[in-house]
Amino acid sequence: MLVQIEPAYVDREKLGIRTTPARVDFKRNAGQNNHFVITALVGLDAVRQGKADLGSEFSTSWSPKDVKQSSVRSREYVLVTSLAWITDLVDVYRKRIIEMRAVITEQDSIRINKLDSRGQKLTESAMHLGIPGDSQDLLMVLFAIKWRNAIVHSDAERRLGASLRADLVKKQVDIASSHRGLDVNRSIASYESGKPPTFKEVASFIAGAHSLIASIDSKAIEQMDVQEHAESLLREHFSVKFANNRQIFAQFWPGDPKKSHKRIGTLLVQLGFTEIDARASLAPEFVESVARLSASEARGRFEVHATEQNDAS
Repeated sequence: MLVQIEPAYVDREKLGIRTTPARVDFKRNAGQNNHFVITALVGLDAVRQGKADLGSEFSTSWSPKDVKQSSVRSREYVLVTSLAWITDLVDVYRKRIIEMRAVITEQDSIRINKLDSRGQKLTESAMHLGIPGDSQDLLMVLFAIKWRNAIVHSDAERRLGASLRADLVKKQVDIASSHRGLDVNRSIASYESGKPPTFKEVASFIAGAHSLIASIDSKAIEQMDVQEHAESLLREHFSVKFANNRQIFAQFWPGDPKKSHKRIGTLLVQLGFTEIDARASLAPEFVESVARLSASEARGRFEVHATEQNDAS
């Protein structure tokens, strides 16, 4: 016999998604990149001026022959490392988004992953979700990826490519407006001549990456099957927890639908759902139906067996 959950004690009736877990992690890892870059460059400027001393906590020697030249080269290192870091984080985000079956089908995910380069995969992922191929932010990130590849891979092609060059030049006024006067023609020339990116260029790439990820995430949520997303999050959570706690299902489903409803609602909030300012809402019936399960039914529904995990990997 099913126990009906009375509306009088239904907790968290309005749950929804405001941002994906992929973007939460992206912001956690990249949220203060500009600040960190500036802090490092301020410190290197002190080195250049001869105002920096080796602290007692450093168990090493530091005696550059040419302090100014060392600071210049270290500045370049900070900038190219920051460029590589932000483009790598964009790629990590893209991989996670296209593996979300609530957003992109397995067939489309496989098709995208078969493309040759990071730039192609990012472009196809973004366009699949509704971002225009000539989006200013997408173009800036594609430029950043090209620059990153040229630095990391010494034999990488230094020519930007006619299509990307034309699109960037076409957007040069908007790019300058968005990125404090950045001269995209000068940046292209610097890239093709083998120079490292400047602080303004790296800061612009970081800003463009944040803006692009925000746009992609918004599109992903618009198209998301929110119930499938909730199901996937619960399955992943309980499968991991069950490995360490054999009582996890009994704790969440103690035989009282009211308690189960409250605990599932709380857990979904912890897993990224929100009660306010949601872009996409989860039907209240979903949590209600999950709360009505018995512990054994919940385990059958949410536990991923080892064979399934191996197949998924």
